[in-house]
Formats: sequence, C-alpha cells, structure tokens
Amino acid sequence: MRRFLFVVAMVIASAIYSDASAQHLEKMRIGRYKEGDKVIIAEANTTLMVKLVVEYDEFEAGPYARYAQKLLGTRASFVNRAEYRVVGADIALVDSDEYGFTQNFDKYSGHAVSERKIQVDRVTTSEKSVEVAAREAAETIFKLRKARLAMITGEEGEGVFGGGLESALREIERLEGEYLQLFYGSRTLSYETRTYILPVDANATSMTVSRFNVDDGLVAVDNLSGEIIFLHIHPSDMDYPASDEKGVIPFRYANNAVVTVCLGSRELASRVMPIYEFGETVMIVKPR
Repeated sequence: MRRFLFVVAMVIASAIYSDASAQHLEKMRIGRYKEGDKVIIAEANTTLMVKLVVEYDEFEAGPYARYAQKLLGTRASFVNRAEYRVVGADIALVDSDEYGFTQNFDKYSGHAVSERKIQVDRVTTSEKSVEVAAREAAETIFKLRKARLAMITGEEGEGVFGGGLESALREIERLEGEYLQLFYGSRTLSYETRTYILPVDANATSMTVSRFNVDDGLVAVDNLSGEIIFLHIHPSDMDYPASDEKGVIPFRYANNAVVTVCLGSRELASRVMPIYEFGETVMIVKPR
C-alpha cells in the first residue's frame, strides 16, 4: 500500500513539474520588423554568466609546535600548508533580472580571518632557547586560565562588574588565543570572486569556464596543470506551440534547459534556464 501511494505521489509530482515547465515558456520575436519608427533586427541569443568563489586557506605552524604535546597535552601540526578551494558558484543570464544570480556571496567579502602574532611572548631583549620560551608561554597560558576562572567565580576582580568584567574576560581570551598560536599555529582565509561571460553555441552543450588547481587557484583555460571547470547544458523535452500554416512572423521559443557547472565530477551549481539556442522557431500570423 505504501509503495502504491509513493508511486502515485511521484506521478502527481511529475505531472506538476511538467505542467510548470509548460507554463514557463520564454519567447521573443526574431527577424527584421518595424516597431513604431524604428527598424528592429532581432536574434534570439543566450549569454550566460558564471560566478566562481575561491577560498585560499593558509596555515603557518607555531614556533613552539614541537612542545605542544609535552606542555599542553595535545599535538600540533609542524607543517606549513596552503591550498585553494572552490567554495561557491552560481549561474545567471546576462541582462536578466529574472534569471540573475541567486547565491549570496557577501559572507566571502572578508579576507584575513586570523592574524599571525607569533611574537606576543617577547617581553625582553634577552635571548633564550626555544624550549625555555615555549615553557614560559605555556605557563602564561595557564596563568591566564586561572585568572579567568577566578574572575568568573568572584575570587578575584573585586569591584569589576557588568561591562568591565566582560571586557576583562574578553581581553584574557584574546591573549590566550595569541599565546596558543605559538603552539598550534595560525590560519588565514581569503577569498577571490571571478565572473565569466559565456555566449551559448547551438552546436555545443558543454563549454570550458576555467581551470583550477589547489596550488594556484583559478588558472587560464590553456593551463594544463588545472582541472577543467565545465558548463553543461542539458536541453529538456518540451512541447512548443505549433506553427500557423499562414504564419509569416517568427517567434523563437527557449528550451528550459538544466544548466550545470562542474569541477570534474563535482557539481558546483545547477539551474533551469531558458536557452534559445536549443529551442524552436514558431511562425504566427501576427504579433501577440
């Protein structure tokens, strides 16, 4: 019974989707014609925009990383590393409000999210071994933690209340974070957004947007060190109005195609968009 209801639901959903596709037919008049005092020569062309957002993730190991396990109880990475990742993508039609970008990339507008402050423990000009400096930094971390606990429980910080207490705790947290960077390193994230303009070719359902590799990010199309970022157009089966036998005015109907952007086998973005190059021309008697 459940299987029967599931099949019925799928049939209904498919019918609704088909009906919705049929109701959203994009068309435009093409050819040469007059509009008022102007002579119009119109072609039904589609131009797509692809926006890609790449994140650059850089990690710098702390100078005391080798002592983190011994002094703080947990391992730290000793290796500096940096790599790029594609973290956002979207597709739009050029000069179209209805089919503009839908993804919000505001969260990627920031750049540095972590600052490297690896000399926070330097308070004198005297030289000391790395191990001694690491031990002193670890002791400072524990002192800061004890001070924070004492202020929270009221054992210390008498007379510090409300906003003053909050500010003091926030400053202790900041200092502790900077000392921890000496052991566990620091991470910086930055973002780059690029937009590509791609005219649709009626003879091609795939286009190369760019290339990408983890070491250099987005690179030129002819840079073979990068993996290809493709745009694929998948035309859908559609029912268009029939041409009138007496029709002399051509209208071009767009195909509601599924447009996807992929990095290798990974899909970055997908939208259903009207693509005139894979549609159909219909002749009518007079403009509507």
